[in-house]
Amino acid sequence: MSAHAQHFRPTPVFRQTRRRRLTRVTLCDSSGMVQDIMVRDVSAQGLSAVAALVPPALDTIVSVTLPDGRALWGVVRWVAALAFGVEFDTEL
Repeated sequence: MSAHAQHFRPTPVFRQTRRRRLTRVTLCDSSGMVQDIMVRDVSAQGLSAVAALVPPALDTIVSVTLPDGRALWGVVRWVAALAFGVEFDTEL
């Protein structure tokens, strides 16, 4: 190991705090398909969830209706089996 490698410390990448939640919400994708999903965790930038039947497709625009009636819009950024992640539209 070189002298430089011994002193190298990577800069930490700070992520928004994620809150673990198991909450059922309603998701509507751009094709109009509506389904209940289970949110696993949520942050100010997005959420990860699990679909009961079919996850939304990658890069699909979706809306998530929260239990209090508020709707959040976002884009599906990753899909793995029934799990997926949504990045919220922060422009609003």
